[in-house]
Amino acid sequence: MTRESFPPDWLERANRLALIARQLSTTVHDVNNMLQVISGHAELLVKAPDANETMLKRGQLIGSQAQRATLALAELAEFAKDAGQRDETLRLIDIGRRALAMRAHALTRLRVSSAVEGDDVRVQGNTRRLLQIALNLIVNAEQALANTQHPTLGVSVSRAGDRAALTVEDSHAGVLPKSPMLPPTHDGPYGLGIGLEVSKWLAEQQRGTLTQEVALEGRRRWTLTLPTSS
Repeated sequence: MTRESFPPDWLERANRLALIARQLSTTVHDVNNMLQVISGHAELLVKAPDANETMLKRGQLIGSQAQRATLALAELAEFAKDAGQRDETLRLIDIGRRALAMRAHALTRLRVSSAVEGDDVRVQGNTRRLLQIALNLIVNAEQALANTQHPTLGVSVSRAGDRAALTVEDSHAGVLPKSPMLPPTHDGPYGLGIGLEVSKWLAEQQRGTLTQEVALEGRRRWTLTLPTSS
């Protein structure tokens, strides 16, 4: 496939996202420095000799929120790094939890009820690549659940013999696409319309598969299956 095969607006977005990723580490570093200042002043506020109960509570709240922001930025910066080729033994349920935590704000804004459950299954894989698959599946579910009644999203992990499965299921009663590729409009202003297609390719690179089906009551289900770690 040549550069001419892609529409100019697609290439423009791809280039812009690449520049954002390159700029991210510098921005995270600068914001972390600001958060350190905020945390420091919050600690001084809490330790002030004349601090009353209200000041203590406010100082503790500021400090805890600054810590949460620091951890969120660290997670984002880690995800933005190039995955490389290194595999490791990891708990698949941790991948589901991390992906859901990274989308917690968006899910709350959409009033989507979400949960992670399942077995403690270990697989051999690339953490960032598996996290990318899980995030793509969750974002795909988010977009389908927008403006629906009582939306729910579940992430589960199970084991069957020497295979582990991470499943993302949403309450959107819709028809699944014939191909894992989504049209560009489904990825919003920052997407390229290739999230599920890339996820399928990433699953294959991890010696796994990505399948789709309509479950009970029309619920959509996406399942990532991987070999378990010996």
